[in-house]
Amino acid sequence: MKKIYIIMISILLISMSAEHIEFKFSSIEEKSYLTEKEDLTKYVNPFIGTDIYSKLGAMGRANCYPGAVVPFGMVQLSPDTDMDNFAGYGYEDRYVLGFSHTHLSGCGCPGMGNILVMPIIGEIKIKEEDYKSVFSHDEEEATPGYYMVMLKSYGIKAELTTSTRVGFHKYTFPASSNAHVIVDVTHTLEDDEPIDAFVKIIDNETIVGYVTIPNPFCGGKTPYTTYFAMKFSKPFDAFGTWNGNTIYYENSSQKGVDIGAFVNYTTYEGEIIKIKVAISYVGIEQALLNLKEIPHWDFEKVKEEAKEAWNKLLHLIEVEGGTERQKTIFYTALYHCFLMPHIFNDINGLYIGMDDKIYNVSDHIQYATFSLWDTFRSQHPLLTLLLPSVQRDMVISLIEYYKQGGWFPKWPFLNRYTNCMIGDHAVAVIADTYLKGIRDFDIITAYEGLRKSALTTPPSTHDYEGRVALPYYLKYGYVPYDKISQSVSRTLEYAYDDWCLAQLAKELGKEDDYEMFMKRAMYYRNVFDNFTKFMRPRYSSGSWKLLFLPSSWKGFTEGNAWTYTWFVPHDIDGLIKLMGKEIFIKRLDHFFKRFSYPAWYMPFSHYWHGNEPDQHVPYLYNYAGEPWKTQYIVRKIMAELYDDAPSGIPGNDDCGQLSSWYVFSAMGFYPVCPGNTSYQIGSPIFSKITIHLDEKYYGGKEFVIIAKNVSEGNIYVKSITLNGKELNRTWIKHSEIVNGGTLILEMSNIPRRN
Repeated sequence: MKKIYIIMISILLISMSAEHIEFKFSSIEEKSYLTEKEDLTKYVNPFIGTDIYSKLGAMGRANCYPGAVVPFGMVQLSPDTDMDNFAGYGYEDRYVLGFSHTHLSGCGCPGMGNILVMPIIGEIKIKEEDYKSVFSHDEEEATPGYYMVMLKSYGIKAELTTSTRVGFHKYTFPASSNAHVIVDVTHTLEDDEPIDAFVKIIDNETIVGYVTIPNPFCGGKTPYTTYFAMKFSKPFDAFGTWNGNTIYYENSSQKGVDIGAFVNYTTYEGEIIKIKVAISYVGIEQALLNLKEIPHWDFEKVKEEAKEAWNKLLHLIEVEGGTERQKTIFYTALYHCFLMPHIFNDINGLYIGMDDKIYNVSDHIQYATFSLWDTFRSQHPLLTLLLPSVQRDMVISLIEYYKQGGWFPKWPFLNRYTNCMIGDHAVAVIADTYLKGIRDFDIITAYEGLRKSALTTPPSTHDYEGRVALPYYLKYGYVPYDKISQSVSRTLEYAYDDWCLAQLAKELGKEDDYEMFMKRAMYYRNVFDNFTKFMRPRYSSGSWKLLFLPSSWKGFTEGNAWTYTWFVPHDIDGLIKLMGKEIFIKRLDHFFKRFSYPAWYMPFSHYWHGNEPDQHVPYLYNYAGEPWKTQYIVRKIMAELYDDAPSGIPGNDDCGQLSSWYVFSAMGFYPVCPGNTSYQIGSPIFSKITIHLDEKYYGGKEFVIIAKNVSEGNIYVKSITLNGKELNRTWIKHSEIVNGGTLILEMSNIPRRN
């Protein structure tokens, strides 16, 4: 890449015009980007991660969707093929129910799937099982920002693209005097049915409405409402609504819990009807305003703009060498890392806060839906490296949620607290961001809120539980097994979060807090059983749980003693001392002994890559002086567990976490401990990787990784130099990367054991 074309994507400036907020890539020349660059979207396969068959059920699925979306888009316009698919789409399904406008990427609970549109031919049908259509993968296509499928039951070609807040539909109809578009307002992928909905046909080309969903995503307690406004390119001939099982012809509005609308057309062969659907979480008027984000009917223009936006982000990392399969897996993984959290404010800056009040952003883009238990590990560190302005805005978004709701969330869904998962990992995300040099946000308020969460819990009247086991943790120095579930996992995750908070306290000159939280960071030792050398459930009396089986899930979160004993990312050296180096290495050897199904997927006594708690463990050999084993294991995971196929992600992608693991590992390094500003070195798969660094935060430099002689067999690192000087360590500092330069790894098929 020539220097003149340095990419500075991460400065995503907000242009507060009367019409829209747009991404501006300020160091790209005005000429068409794709005339100067390779089209990297050709390596993105959105069908990767859409397989739904797994012996583990939902926990083994990636739960990704193939539909149209722009980077971090508020609208995710994608086909729904079955109500049981958490992301709406299943590659093995054979029917399309329709196209809904909101989807989660890779989550382990169902959610969203709001405002479904479906074109049909023939009699009016108002039930999904009736209006669904057969489809075939032979007549289906998905690329970044675009989706197409033939609805074979009707002979209709459906095409989708999006802007940030608008879904753009293009339907090519056959000749028919009985063509319709169904608008199913109460369609949802959520576990619970809507409790309220409204639809109104304003004129013969405009429909508006909303739907309210209770108990969203993994048992949330507070309903949320999605508002929409849609425009048709052709005035419809007739219209109607339905409520329950009753159809109302020429009726223009309905309110209820099972409602929708339909419009009728007479079409000629090949006639194209386009629809624009904008959503808002503030109100119908805001949805109508968001429609102005696409002020024209040029579908191809919007499609190309989406493609160009994706290319700019994908070009942040350029790779050479490797196979076509590896490039497809890599760039699809990078694509999945840039889907969530999603933009939450409307084009005029308004959004709804945690307290249900309306706020107006002034200096950032507001983001929502943070899978923090997952993404603190490597997705947010990847954004910090590649898109620091986006990461900065995400941190500000979390701070705003704290100011509005009184607490930092641990898994916020839209503007709602949920009690999904454990820990308090907003602190890890904020500490890692701040300590890596992104500091133009209110760290004083952030620290105030993070400290509050570490010292007290929300009142019982609050929807949010916070660190629910905190009183026990503070009283006993660990969470007792007989007091609350998942006791060992809670202890370990609280200890890590306390360590992150200690690092912030130290940086801010708060020495008393630093000492207090560092002391608590060592509480992990209180659940380490020196006899079994495992983390073990412990009673409030101080005694260990009897009949202890390291493979049992009792006392753990989605894992067991085998998976969680390693979760001391902030003090691996201390863990090695507790276990003894020889036992530490032998345990790792046993942990990685099996590499075939189901050992990779089920947490018995072996590594489970498909879930988060032990995803850092392949890199722990580095700490024990046997880095060649890390190199072997990491390369084996990439080769055997990821694929360029619908089943190519080995578990819930969790808003990009499994994908970000692959992106980091393919480049040859990984953030074992967010909050620590270094990365452990593994084994890259490409001969050359160029990271284009942000202009504002990192000076617009390039960091180049060269893997000499790398191949399928040459997986071991023989020597390392950084900017021409020998590097005799297995880690690299964040500052060494963002200062630019060249890291050269000489690869070999022989492990370097010294």
